[in-house]
Amino acid sequence: MLIHATDGFSGRLRRITRPIRILTRRILGPSKPTSGHTELPGPSSSLTLSSTIGNRSWVYHPDSFFNSITILYGLYPFLLLWIGCFIILVRQQYYTPNTPQIISCNAAPWDDWPPDICGINGGNCKDDLESIDNQSFRCLGGCANSKLGNPRYVGAEKVDGTFLVIGGGDDEGTYRADSWLCPSALHSSLISPTLGGCINFHSLPYPNGYSNYQSSYSNNINSTSFEPFYPGAYRISSYGTSNGCLDLHYIVTGFNVFCLLLTVLLLKPPSSLLFIILLVGGYFHLVLFANPPSIPPNWETIFAGLPPILLAGYWFWKLSFKRTLAGFKDLPLELALWQGLGYWLGLESSTIFSKLPITRLGYDALDPAGVISLVCIVVVVVIVVAIQAWQMRKYGLLRYYLIRYIPLVPLLIILAFLPNYSLRLHHYLLAIIAIPVLSLPNRISLFGQAFALGLFLDGTGRWGWDGLIQLIGSLAGDANTGSFVPSFWSNLTTSTTIHFDPIESIEQIYNVTGFSVLVDDIQHSGNYANSSIDMNLLNLTQGIDHYLRIAYIANGTSLDFTDPVVWYANNSWSELWTGVSDGIGNITTDL
Repeated sequence: MLIHATDGFSGRLRRITRPIRILTRRILGPSKPTSGHTELPGPSSSLTLSSTIGNRSWVYHPDSFFNSITILYGLYPFLLLWIGCFIILVRQQYYTPNTPQIISCNAAPWDDWPPDICGINGGNCKDDLESIDNQSFRCLGGCANSKLGNPRYVGAEKVDGTFLVIGGGDDEGTYRADSWLCPSALHSSLISPTLGGCINFHSLPYPNGYSNYQSSYSNNINSTSFEPFYPGAYRISSYGTSNGCLDLHYIVTGFNVFCLLLTVLLLKPPSSLLFIILLVGGYFHLVLFANPPSIPPNWETIFAGLPPILLAGYWFWKLSFKRTLAGFKDLPLELALWQGLGYWLGLESSTIFSKLPITRLGYDALDPAGVISLVCIVVVVVIVVAIQAWQMRKYGLLRYYLIRYIPLVPLLIILAFLPNYSLRLHHYLLAIIAIPVLSLPNRISLFGQAFALGLFLDGTGRWGWDGLIQLIGSLAGDANTGSFVPSFWSNLTTSTTIHFDPIESIEQIYNVTGFSVLVDDIQHSGNYANSSIDMNLLNLTQGIDHYLRIAYIANGTSLDFTDPVVWYANNSWSELWTGVSDGIGNITTDL
């Protein structure tokens, strides 16, 4: 009787689960691959060109034409020639004798960030400014895309997401000393936004400086104005010759595109060798020309980063590229076009997509253009995933991948809620996630996996292997740390005096010893103890705006500075409050 009861229960259970199994099979397809896991059919047809003139028609198969042309024994000599020419171009880019020193796009004669690092009246930065007077410098291309990732104040103006270029609008082109040099050269039309160039640098005598830095718009750069006196300033002039000054990035890119195209079409490398060319060649192209992490190259870092790239590449090859490339082994033109297009788009993504209005996704709110761009990207990704899922279902692979991807969802949710950490899906991680599902012998996989490989190299080559989760503080970059800041007392002002929170209110809690006081973006006092300032005692120029900012000093270090208070100095010394600190520092992050 017990056996019959069990059989009856099992039978009822099978009758209940059978429709579920049938529905699951119809949705997800077979539970096992219908053919060998690595032996899937290739593209259904090759690229075909046809034409009709009168009653006659012609059909061309370009892949058949290129299959009939193969340069025997030319592969390895050509690769050696390619490598040799690439080394010569690297030498020309970085090691040409008697050329000016290369500087980064955000290099400035003096770096006043944090805002009081230059000390009282900028004295700590005096030697930096004078030591480079009448020297020449070289700017590489791409500085037109180098912009602030965190806000900075220039007077009362918050500058963010643009270039730190202050002044340059007067007849002699005078810039404040903390203006970025290469963007200033772009603003002055002395260098090319694409090819860079060389400039001569001339500092104005310190501490005489300059006043009334005027704003102007030139070459898509709108400089920031600043009216008060500032003790450091400079002007720049043309270098006079382009010999050894031009950035070879685009020239090298065109050369490598041509060599890769020639290799695929005429030399027919084995699939494994082609993948090695893409992986290793792309890595060196990225770290030396497309998006170099250091200028000039740091060879120790470059070669230290190569082994993990090779290990990840081996996984990419076994999991994805091996299967896809096998399907296109007899279609060299399609291989060159689809793979080449995706590969170079991914490898040069930082340059190609630099102006896409979603570069600060995850940090700032998107503007309407950014929302539209993000929606378009999401739609494209959904379409690609849907097509790939349908193809995987057809070959019985959909369950294989679902069972491996679904556990990622709860894992990411858990990581996203870890306190004091931020979940960061860096684009190299997105590439790692995407490559396994781009492993079919179809054109979407051929293009997509090459794009993902380029994106992977761009991420790891430029930024390294940043973690899936990162401390919020480590993401802040040069932004405010979120420390406590003093509050101005707008209801306790006289015609000349500004009051703010005294140090006694928090000195026991935060070990505060005084205030760092900025007047017109220059430190006026490094250990100010009072809780008020008489603006009449600062000898400020009358008739223009002046800017006051303060920060607590704790453990010998300045904390975050307040937003500026703008003081309009005239005969009556009446104050104009345009911003009052709320006592809270905002956390922002670099790209």
